[in-house]
Amino acid sequence: MKTRDIQFLAVFVSLSLVFVFACQGGEETEQIESQQKAKAEITQEELATAVPELRDLHEVVYPLWHSAFPEKDYDLIKELLPRVESLTAKLDEAKLPGILRDKQIVWDQGKENLKASLQDLKNAVESDDKEEMLKHTEAFHAGFERLVRTIRPVIAELDAFHKEMYKLYHYYAPNYELEEIRSTLLAMEEKLVPLQQVQLPKRLAERQAGFEIAVQELVAAVNELTKTVKVDDKDAILEAVEKVHSAYQKTERIFN
Repeated sequence: MKTRDIQFLAVFVSLSLVFVFACQGGEETEQIESQQKAKAEITQEELATAVPELRDLHEVVYPLWHSAFPEKDYDLIKELLPRVESLTAKLDEAKLPGILRDKQIVWDQGKENLKASLQDLKNAVESDDKEEMLKHTEAFHAGFERLVRTIRPVIAELDAFHKEMYKLYHYYAPNYELEEIRSTLLAMEEKLVPLQQVQLPKRLAERQAGFEIAVQELVAAVNELTKTVKVDDKDAILEAVEKVHSAYQKTERIFN
């Protein structure tokens, strides 16, 4: 093979390798960017504090509690029972949205208690024990209400803050997306303004003082994070984020 041919072949091979590596590098870059974009994607469903299966169950709990129970309509209780059973069973298929992930243990316990009350009601219906039917209808309704309270925000202003903090704590901080951390923090600061002005409803009035103390501790934790994010110090920022999360949990526990 002539020298000129060898040189041409060498150049061709070199250019081919450069092209291959460039394509691979481009694909890897696109893959990384795609993964980062997927990590940062937060859907509205994930932020919704709602469980459709529980809402469906309410459609039969309502006549059971507001008609059958007060009117002592035992035939209606028996008539509604199959729907109560089927809709209660569907709760096992329900998945809590991401923002309610911290409620999973309490939710599961509540479901088990609800199913136990339902079994007691079924036994009362089968034995046609009218007094027991009323007793366990009341117990089933109470268990349903506890499940509702498990996922329903007590204070709208605290829920609004939580939606922003959720993005920070479960997405932007773990991935250390500093600009997203900073922008979400601004939204959290805005949500703190109405939260500090909340007056609890009468049924929770005795918790007002403890609530206000907890909110001020939350404000202090957010202020500390605001100062910390001015410098790109990952360890310090993540530590400050943990303090905000802990302060939020303490505030939420006021209503347990």
